[in-house]
Amino acid sequence: MNRKTLVLPAVVGLLAPVLAACGSSDSSGSGGDAIAVGTTDRFTATKDAPAPLDPAYAYDVGTWNILRQTVQTLMIQPKGEGDPVPEAAQSCGFTDSGNERYACTLRDGLKFSNGDKITAADVKYSIDRARAIKADSGVSALLNTIQTVETQGDNQVIFHLKTADATFPYKLSTPVAGIINPADYQKDKLRDGFDVDGSGPYTLSADVKNDEIVKATFTKNPNYKGTLKVNNSKVDMMSYADADAMGKALDKGDIDVMTRSMAPEQIQKLSAGSNSSEDLVEMSGLEIRYLAFNTNAPSVKSKAVRQAMAQLINRGEIIAKVYGTQAEPLYSLVPASITGHSNSFFN
Repeated sequence: MNRKTLVLPAVVGLLAPVLAACGSSDSSGSGGDAIAVGTTDRFTATKDAPAPLDPAYAYDVGTWNILRQTVQTLMIQPKGEGDPVPEAAQSCGFTDSGNERYACTLRDGLKFSNGDKITAADVKYSIDRARAIKADSGVSALLNTIQTVETQGDNQVIFHLKTADATFPYKLSTPVAGIINPADYQKDKLRDGFDVDGSGPYTLSADVKNDEIVKATFTKNPNYKGTLKVNNSKVDMMSYADADAMGKALDKGDIDVMTRSMAPEQIQKLSAGSNSSEDLVEMSGLEIRYLAFNTNAPSVKSKAVRQAMAQLINRGEIIAKVYGTQAEPLYSLVPASITGHSNSFFN
C-alpha cells in the first residue's frame, strides 16, 4: 500500500468522519484499493447476545462505529463534537417553548441501500421498535423521554416528549434512533447475526469466523443522501487481538488507519514523528472509563465513605500511568467535547 498512513489515537465513537475523510493520495475516491482500517474492537455473537449489530440492542463504541456507517439517523454530530445537525432530516427543531415537542422534516429522495423509499412511517417504526423491545443492553433508555411519535404525511415526524429534554437532538444522533427498513427488522424481535441494512453512507459485508467478525467491508452506498461527503468507494476494517498486533500490522503496511485502543508507548513513538510515512491525528474523545464502588460491600456502603475516597483518589496519577497524555480527569458523566459539559462532580 502506498498511501500515507493515518493513526487516530483518540477516535472513540465516530468512525464515519474518518472513513469519509481518508482518501487515497494517488487515486480518486471512486476507485483504487480499499482503505484498510485496523481496530482492537471485537464483534461477537453469543447465546446471550445474538444480535450485536441490531440498532435496538447495540450500546458500545465498537458496534456504534459500524452502525454509524450503515444506519442513518435524523441528526448527526459532526466529527463527534459540537451541536448535532440534520442528517437524514432536512431540518429538525423544538416547536414549543417548553422543549417537549420536536419536529423533523425528512430530506427529499431518501432511500434504503436496497432502493426502498424511506418515509416518516419508517422513522416511527424504527423508534417505536427500539422502545418496545427494550433490549437488556439498556440502550432504549436513551429514548425514555419520548411519549409518542407522530407522522404527518410521508416526510414529517413529530416527537411528543414526556418532559423537557434539551439533549433530545443528541439522542437522535445515536444509532438506537437509526432508521431501519421494516422489511428487514421484525417489530418485536432483534435481528440475530451480523447483517445490517440501512441508508447510511456505506453498506456492510462481514467475514465471520466462529461467530466473530474478522473483517468488515464497507462499500459506498449509491443511494445515500446526507451531510457526509464520502470519498472512498470501499473501506476494509480488520479486528486485532490487541494494540501490539495492530501496531505490527501498521508497521508491515497491512493497514492504512489505526484506531481505538493503543498503548501509550505506541503513541509516544508515533508522536516522535520518526516515520515520515505516518501521520498522527488526534481528535476529541467521547469514551469514558469508570472506577465504580460495589455499594453492597460493607466497607463502602456508607455514602460518606465513598465521597471521602473520591476526594482522595489521584485521578491524574492513574491517567498518567495508564494512558500517558491520551486522557484527562473527568468530573461529569458528559465528556468535555460535548455541549453541556460541566464539572458537576468537582464543583
